[in-house]
Amino acid sequence: MTVTVVTPTKGRPQLLVRALRSVAAQEGLTAAHVVIGDDCPWLADPAHRADLAARFPHARFVNIGPDDDRRPPHTYLPARLSHLRNLGIALARTPYVAHLDDDNAYAPSHLRSLVDLLEADPDAGVAHSWRRLRTADGADYVPDGEDPWHPIPRQRAASYRSLAGHGVFVPGSPVVRDRMRVVDGRMLSRVDTNELLVRRETHARIPFPTAFTVWQRILETTEDMAFCQELLRQGVGTVCSERATVDYYMGGFSNAAALV
Repeated sequence: MTVTVVTPTKGRPQLLVRALRSVAAQEGLTAAHVVIGDDCPWLADPAHRADLAARFPHARFVNIGPDDDRRPPHTYLPARLSHLRNLGIALARTPYVAHLDDDNAYAPSHLRSLVDLLEADPDAGVAHSWRRLRTADGADYVPDGEDPWHPIPRQRAASYRSLAGHGVFVPGSPVVRDRMRVVDGRMLSRVDTNELLVRRETHARIPFPTAFTVWQRILETTEDMAFCQELLRQGVGTVCSERATVDYYMGGFSNAAALV
């Protein structure tokens, strides 16, 4: 069994190496890694690219330069990331596709645990894990009564309480127990990109969205939230491992430098 992992990157080679190592260390299956650079200086350098290819033979490195017709045309960062992720998905030839940002890492059992879920449930199109929050130095990060991803600071405490009521946050825990379901007619689409394993045919039918409304931009809707909302709208079956097999490092945003 081989799973393709897609990683967009811009200019964080030390963090990217950590992500590459975590994919290479996956247990119980073979992981193929597609790294998509958005005019990434590190990947644009043939010497650096050759060094990475020699160190990580499981990975394929593709850099989208300024003159490449695949260059992301989007000025809204989540739309740009969607475009890059879709490019990586198009290169996959495996039955399952996973996603990993360049600043995060998998536990060794991550991919196998999600593949097992989809193998056991042929009606499910997507599996996901939970994530453990980390500081930059690797210590546990515990949200202190606030949702750190809510775009409006004064509403972060209320968002935390609401999500804690759904079991996403647990006071004192660094584990985010992400969910994807409809609750009282509203979509709870809190599954991070790094937690996802998607059947390739599901991705073929439902790519990451590249069109975002003005209201979505105001709310700072991310590509993973928009993708999960579309999965819910289309009734795609989802299963969860209920295991924190992703180390999610706080403080970064994939390809944030792309718009600088």
